[in-house]
Amino acid sequence: MLYSAPMQTKRPFIHRKANGQRSTPISRSIIVGLMVAATLSACTSMPPEQGASLSATPAQLSRLADAAINDGNMVSAAQAYQQLARISRSPAREDYLLQAASALIRGQYLPQARRILQALPPQLHREQDLQKRMLQARIELLEQRPLAALKHLPASDLALLNDPSQAVTWHKLRASAYEASSNYLEAARSRIQLEPLLADEAHYDNHLAIWQSLQKLSGAALQMHRTAPPPDVLSGWLELAFFAKSFSAVPSQLSVQVDKWRRDYPRHPAHSSLDRLITGIHFDSIGLPQKIALVLPLSGRLSAPATAVRDGFFAAYYGNEGPLAQKPQIRVYDTKSTVEDGLTAYQQAVADGADFIIGPLNKQLVEALAERGNPSVPTLALNYLATESHLSKNFYQFGLLPEDEARQVAERAWLDSHGRALALVPEGEWGDRMLAAFSQHWQQLGGELIASRSYDARKNDFADPIVELLAVDHSRQRHRDLQKLLGVKLEFEARRRNDIDFVYVAAFPRQARIIRPQLKFYYAADLPIYSTSHVYSGEADASQDRDMDDIVFSDMPWIFTNGAGTPYPWRNFVELWPATAESYKRLYALGIDAFNLSGRVQYLRRYQQEHINGMSGNLYMDERGRIHRQLLWGQFRRGMPRLIDAPPLHAPGA
Repeated sequence: MLYSAPMQTKRPFIHRKANGQRSTPISRSIIVGLMVAATLSACTSMPPEQGASLSATPAQLSRLADAAINDGNMVSAAQAYQQLARISRSPAREDYLLQAASALIRGQYLPQARRILQALPPQLHREQDLQKRMLQARIELLEQRPLAALKHLPASDLALLNDPSQAVTWHKLRASAYEASSNYLEAARSRIQLEPLLADEAHYDNHLAIWQSLQKLSGAALQMHRTAPPPDVLSGWLELAFFAKSFSAVPSQLSVQVDKWRRDYPRHPAHSSLDRLITGIHFDSIGLPQKIALVLPLSGRLSAPATAVRDGFFAAYYGNEGPLAQKPQIRVYDTKSTVEDGLTAYQQAVADGADFIIGPLNKQLVEALAERGNPSVPTLALNYLATESHLSKNFYQFGLLPEDEARQVAERAWLDSHGRALALVPEGEWGDRMLAAFSQHWQQLGGELIASRSYDARKNDFADPIVELLAVDHSRQRHRDLQKLLGVKLEFEARRRNDIDFVYVAAFPRQARIIRPQLKFYYAADLPIYSTSHVYSGEADASQDRDMDDIVFSDMPWIFTNGAGTPYPWRNFVELWPATAESYKRLYALGIDAFNLSGRVQYLRRYQQEHINGMSGNLYMDERGRIHRQLLWGQFRRGMPRLIDAPPLHAPGA
């Protein structure tokens, strides 16, 4: 899942009452004083609030701070704490500055709070350092950078937490950060660690948070992370969540499994909340269609990919044993080549009584359909609108969106502790989109894009943009300048720039097989290379792909597993369509998931915390009806793609 940090806009400092209403603005002189104070690197003070005398005693300032917090006036509280800091010595001075930063964070004055924390001395007492890092984590969370928040809260420091209230805050912050970054297993683990520190009345809320996190994991992930006997607390939660996910549509079977769970885990802490949690399990029967229309361009230039989508759809239709096991009626409509023909086919499907429509596939037709407003029949378009702002009750969007993959590259690199990136993308509209998606998300995560270059994908040599990107010519130019200055010939070995951590490469297989060796040739053999599914053809070929060794790339579960353990093994597709199967492998997965989504989209929209474990990825829906895919990660080794991670713990699933 994806997160963007909101831009911090300038705004006047104002009082806020406890109920959130605005009160009288602070005077202009106060604002000017604040601006001046913010520019002083050696001082984190804010000017006094009106009515607060510079000669006030510490007791008066403390009472003023307490009253301001109770009244919701966080600026007044912060100013009082800063005055206390000015008249105090260490360690009390640092304590007051931490309290000032905390008040500003509560008031959403994040840049000012960050400046106070940055101005604190590097050497703090242990308790103060822990408090500082928790405040820094709060800022990162409020700015929607959960991965950055976790860097302030390493698990190794849990042993340093002697104060129970501090430990509660620490665990809650870690849980919130994991939830915000969609790492739901670790969110649950953090809340399990929190459990012994809570008062009895707080246990149910904590259990509900654990439950909601685990319900977002795939069934496969829930099974995989259960430990062998003797079972521990986490395994008990995982097994209970697995039963709920597997038998939610069959209450009688769910009841049997829950009774078994009670016997297997007689002392599990979830017993106190079990009845309330199980009562909340439901599978929404709304949206199970009886008549599905499949609206695709089965003639014209898109006929081949559309046929693959159709065949994947029917593979799921005949192999399905889930909530759509009672087969709906299917009618297929050809949208042909023009928008007009497509709209006519769509309207015919509506007139024929379809209660769910899958398609169209053509982007222009999807745009034309969206312009007509809210469809009368729930529609799962197999492409995305250019704008992300479209909102329509019955209109859903699903496809193989490359921008989602570019954003996941940014997330993966950040999780791998990288901070400075280069980007190499093909010339043209597709490359521009991939660069924009990667760059925007990478910088929102706190990374830095040092440089980017584009290459002509039609060529067989990409040396020029690679040399520019790696700044190899700068090294050569310095050598030439030095020789000219000294008037002697100097031994020389060219070097690349050393201010980078990895390279993001957007490429298809033919280009990637050239780019990787050229990066090595120009002194970047040690740089990690990250890419998307586009670098891999989908069929393992060690002789063709040996030059792509070490490239880390994302791809759908269907590609890595070939459908093993599912009703849709890849060998069946190869046997049925040997001439075309390999060319459209990912589109078969799209068709399979389109069928399985037809009974779940309204459920996903209503319960956005839910996810589906699909062939094309782990699927979840945003608030505008756009379905996103969380992918797996692989790496080329000796020319073969190797899965380098277990299925993502934050991945959605059914």
